[in-house]
Amino acid sequence: MASENSTTSISAQPGDKTANMINREGYVWCSLFVAEAVLVIVLNISTIFVFIKNRRLRRRSTYLLINLSVTDICIGAFVIPTSVFRRGNTYKLWSVEMTYKWYISTYGIDTFFFGCSLVFLVSISIERLHATRNPFRHRLLSGSTYKKWIAGVWVASVIYTSITVSSFHFKLFGLYIWYVVAGCVLVSILILCASYIAIYVTVRCSKQPEQITHHARKERKLTVTLSIVTVVSLTVWLPYVLFTFLELKLIQMLSEEGLLRVRSVCEVLFFANSFVNPILYTIRISEFRRAFCSLLVSKSLHSDMNSCNIRIHLTAFEIRKSAKKQCSFQDFLHWGPQDP
Repeated sequence: MASENSTTSISAQPGDKTANMINREGYVWCSLFVAEAVLVIVLNISTIFVFIKNRRLRRRSTYLLINLSVTDICIGAFVIPTSVFRRGNTYKLWSVEMTYKWYISTYGIDTFFFGCSLVFLVSISIERLHATRNPFRHRLLSGSTYKKWIAGVWVASVIYTSITVSSFHFKLFGLYIWYVVAGCVLVSILILCASYIAIYVTVRCSKQPEQITHHARKERKLTVTLSIVTVVSLTVWLPYVLFTFLELKLIQMLSEEGLLRVRSVCEVLFFANSFVNPILYTIRISEFRRAFCSLLVSKSLHSDMNSCNIRIHLTAFEIRKSAKKQCSFQDFLHWGPQDP
C-alpha cells in the first residue's frame, strides 16, 4: 500500500553537504531494499522446492504455505522493486517522471499481493483452528477443498484490488475508501487473533500429552509453528499499517527527512515479513530443516562434482598435449639429420 506522499522529493541544493548526505542515505535504503528482495525470492523459491520435493512435507496443509510463498516471491519481484524506484526518485538518485497512471498501477500491485498475503495468513489460522478443534473431520478434507479455497483467496484479492483501485481512480468514495481498507485490515487481524486464542484455549483444555497420538502431536507442533509465523508477521506489519493511516498527522509533526526515514524503517520491517517465514520453518519444523539442509548439501556436492570434472578434463587435456609434444620431439630426433 504505497502512500500518495511517497513520491515527494526531498528538497536540497546539489553540491552541499546536506545533499551529499541525503544521496548516501538514499543509496543505503535502496541497497537494503534490494538485499531484502533477493532474500525474499531465494528463500521462498527454496521453500516451495522443499515442500514439493519432500513427500513427508507434501500435505494438504502445505498448499496454503506454498501459495503464501508464491505471494512473497511476487512481493520480492514486483512490489519491492517499485519501492526502490520510488525511493531513489525521492532521494534524487535518478529523476524519472511518475505519472498518475503509473502511481495507480503500482498501488494496485501493492494492494493485490499484500491482500493475498494477509488473506492467506487468515486462511492458515482458520485451517489450524479446524485441525485443532475437529481433527477427525480435518483429516477427511479432500485436496479439492483446499484447491477451491485457494482459488477463492486469489479471486477475492482480485475483486478487492479492482474495487479499491477503481475507487481511487474514479474518486467514487473520496476519503471513505480508506475506512473500507482499514476495516478490511482490522477484520482480518481480529479473525487472526480470535482463531489463535481459540486454538490456545483448545490446546490447554485438551488431553494430556501422553494420551495424544503421533499424528495429533505433529499437527499441534505445526499449529504452534504457524502461530509464531502469524505473530511475527503481524509484529512487522503493524508499524507500516499504523504509519499509513497516521501519515497525515505525522506530516504536521515531523520534518520532511524525518517522515521519510520513518516510512523507510516501516517499509523495511514490512518487507521483512516475506522472508522470515522460511527461517521460522527451518527453526521449528525438523523435517523441513533436514530437507532444506539436504538440498543445500546436494547443491554443493553437485557444484563440487562439476568443478572436479572440469579439473579432470583439464588435466587429461594437458596430459594429451604434453604427450603430443614428447612424440613430436622423439620423431624429430629419429628422423632428423644424422652425423656423417
